[in-house]
Amino acid sequence: MRKTAVLLIVFTFLITSLFSISISSAAASHDYTTALRYSIHFFDANKCGPDAAVDNVFSWRGACHTTDGSEIGLDLTGGYHDAGDHVKFGLPQAYTAAILGWSFYEYKNVFDATGNTQKMLSTLKYFTDYLLKCHPDANTFYYQVGDGQEDHTYWGAPEVQPGRRPVPYVANASNPASDVCGLTSAALTIMYLNYKDIDSNYANKCLKAAKELYNMGKTNLGHYAENAFYISHSYWDDLSFAAAWLYEVEKDPNYLKEIDSYLSNKTLWGESPFSNKWTMCWDDMYMGVFCKLAELTGEQKYIDAMNFNLDYWMNTLTTTPGGLKYLDSWGALRYAAAEAFIAMRYYELTGNESLKSFAKSQIDYMLGSNPLNMSYVIGYGSKYPKCPHHRAANGYTYANGDNAKPAKNLLLGALVGGPNLSDGFTDDVNLYQHTEVALDYNAAFVGALAAMEKFSGNIIIPTPTPTSPLPTPSTTPLIWCDVGDLNADGSVNSIDLSYMRRYILRSINTLPYQEDDRIRIPAADMNGDGAINSSDMSLLKRYVLRSITEFPVKYDIYGNIIK
Repeated sequence: MRKTAVLLIVFTFLITSLFSISISSAAASHDYTTALRYSIHFFDANKCGPDAAVDNVFSWRGACHTTDGSEIGLDLTGGYHDAGDHVKFGLPQAYTAAILGWSFYEYKNVFDATGNTQKMLSTLKYFTDYLLKCHPDANTFYYQVGDGQEDHTYWGAPEVQPGRRPVPYVANASNPASDVCGLTSAALTIMYLNYKDIDSNYANKCLKAAKELYNMGKTNLGHYAENAFYISHSYWDDLSFAAAWLYEVEKDPNYLKEIDSYLSNKTLWGESPFSNKWTMCWDDMYMGVFCKLAELTGEQKYIDAMNFNLDYWMNTLTTTPGGLKYLDSWGALRYAAAEAFIAMRYYELTGNESLKSFAKSQIDYMLGSNPLNMSYVIGYGSKYPKCPHHRAANGYTYANGDNAKPAKNLLLGALVGGPNLSDGFTDDVNLYQHTEVALDYNAAFVGALAAMEKFSGNIIIPTPTPTSPLPTPSTTPLIWCDVGDLNADGSVNSIDLSYMRRYILRSINTLPYQEDDRIRIPAADMNGDGAINSSDMSLLKRYVLRSITEFPVKYDIYGNIIK
């Protein structure tokens, strides 16, 4: 995992953002391990295709929509139903795959420690298998199966839904779709990172498709065609997110230049994207972009953007009496969950405890620390919604209004839309703004739960150990290593920067040069203060980016400062 903690970030955050949080939240201890497991299981309820029952925790789900794509002579089966309906919408599907993948990438040790790694990988691959099917060649991408208007006239199990489903939209040379191509590219790039040590052939296939989709998006600019259910208002954010993850893989500075160009464009509201009051969601990836680039580059503009957004959310955004940050009445909890995930990622960069407290308050609210003392995660706790707006779980039809009855099947792990602005909640299947569930609702929620678990003290995360024995001092003469050359390969570059990021945030316990006891030079202590910390990280980044040409200190072969 790639992480960075730059002193500049901490300093700027503390000086410019004196956050004062006033959040009412019942003091309660929540079982994040169980909530995390349930939140992953939810996706099984929305599986689509002939293999929907395979590796599925829900016995009431089975094969469905087994001819998807046949209308155009392709196999577009698989993937996931969007929400309580059965359409496979492009943007939320790609968003969910990307954010789940990001969560796994950053918190794999948590998934390992809680026994969720295998299930998470299976879920991610079910997403990407489908996305790859939708990209039959380098210049084509199908991004929707099913018609929203037709689908919503049907209330029943997907296994018996009649009729063949249309494939209404395609991206190609004649039809731009920069938004969905960009977001799908990011999802596939992240899958490359998560899968390259498991199946390199599959991972490389994902990366190849990711680069092709990114190229499609940036060379044929324009919004995708869906204009009824998931209307896209921007594609610069999606292209930026795609480029950020490709930069993570390839370290090509051209990606950063392209991102600068994308971010120079105003938002739909004529504002700078760097002053964003929204949060990460299927239609707004700016905060995901800024969070990732603050980590990757440490540049001030991304730091400022993070501080602005988090300051607004923590101190200005409308808050319910019970402490929930309330961005929008339709699916309020998905937004709070996404911001909690962003806050936790930034907490790991800055160490600012107010960020962790804020994120915890929002996740705990969802799990039951609220005025109603109810969990908004189905199956978690003793009190939770019984009438989610979800056709498969409901088990009834529209006949006689039976669909308003409590669901026959337990939709375990689903995060519902949530309460109203007064912390009230009516458990009514027809109040879909509050009782519907969706792929994107659970996406960042999974990541936020993993972050909560990491810092809860409830689990033991294994400490990495060297993969090979250290050389014996008596048989190995001292050798030279330059300051900043953390892997002792004779060059100071972005590879060393990557090692430093991981070391600072403790995803590794030793740097490569430290594993060779022939090297006495403290290559990572670039200012000679006897410690390896964010000050050294900042110096190394500046050196790699060529804003400085040498480090403040030099050492002799025994590690003594000579400058």
